[in-house]
Amino acid sequence: MVNHIFLARLFLVGLAVVGIYTVVSEKSPDEISLIPCIFHSVTDVPCPGCGMTRACLALTHGHFADAWRYHPFSFLLAGLAIGAAFFPLQLKNAWTYYSLKTRNLIIIFGIVFCLSVWIFKLINY
Repeated sequence: MVNHIFLARLFLVGLAVVGIYTVVSEKSPDEISLIPCIFHSVTDVPCPGCGMTRACLALTHGHFADAWRYHPFSFLLAGLAIGAAFFPLQLKNAWTYYSLKTRNLIIIFGIVFCLSVWIFKLINY
């Protein structure tokens, strides 16, 4: 059965493999295109997640400023993947420690932040 721990570990292993490939082949994250964005292909407008793959690859290279520029959520995604892969019980306990109202506020803030990043990218597109 596939669960979040397996998916988090799969994500981290895949990211490590692609990161090692880009280092060995001397390619930058800009030159790698793993997953085509269907939204961008159809509308010719970047989606809210555009840049996430390049940002995660930049993290594997240690290029944190580039990762932030590509997509600020890459740090959250990588952190959550590490937490879910290696510390699932602690991550669950940390999340359930907060009240439902606080968790909902965190989710709403995340959505607003993601949409704000998207609008900023659209303005500068």
